[in-house]
Amino acid sequence: MDDRLSVVPVVPGFASAITSIAGVVGFYAGGSIGSGDYRPGISDLDLVAVIAAPLTRYRRAKLRALHRVIGPAKLHCAYVPIGDISDISLSHVNWAHEQMFRRPLSGIARGELHQFGVTVYGPPPGELVPPVSAAQLADAARGELSGYWAGAVRKTTVWRTDLHVDLGLTTVSRAAETIATGRLITKREAIDRLPELGVPAPLVDEIRRRRAGDRVELSEERVRERAALVRRLMREHLGRLL
Repeated sequence: MDDRLSVVPVVPGFASAITSIAGVVGFYAGGSIGSGDYRPGISDLDLVAVIAAPLTRYRRAKLRALHRVIGPAKLHCAYVPIGDISDISLSHVNWAHEQMFRRPLSGIARGELHQFGVTVYGPPPGELVPPVSAAQLADAARGELSGYWAGAVRKTTVWRTDLHVDLGLTTVSRAAETIATGRLITKREAIDRLPELGVPAPLVDEIRRRRAGDRVELSEERVRERAALVRRLMREHLGRLL
């Protein structure tokens, strides 16, 4: 077993549980597990199951029940039929945020599987998942920014939350590198690069501490000042990158 899976023992067990139900031919861990940046209790589990055929209603119901019984809240899994995997625009069954819905397997997710994906079951990801070019990765990074985050900068109150501050700035940092070089970087690298984007050192340290699991207490004045700063930085960088 890959050493990177030692910090997430639920993943191999989950893979075994869904193999027959979903008709899995390849099961992979990407995201922070693959990059070695996983933080227990903080990071999501970003998983991809390549399956032999589209899921029937019966199999979807079985998977939904299984996720609710043994899947932790942060476990996200995409179920991608092997016959559809070459079309990056197609939507597939996904489980995330404790619900089942459909969305595409993004260019970023595909790139992560090729760059540092962990094989839990089946052949290496490169044998089943078509490669993603640097141009496709850049387009995918722009797509992440132009979707949710472009809408978020039009709002004010969301930037009072630690979640939006931390995820927004790290997403912009990662996207900036991918658009410039075609390379995917970890959240840890993205945080280290935040000063280059004009993020003050105290705020970088605050984000780094939360990433390590520390509780960071802030005054109301600090929360208000931080919200205005981060919203301005996000607006500036989205304008530049898009």
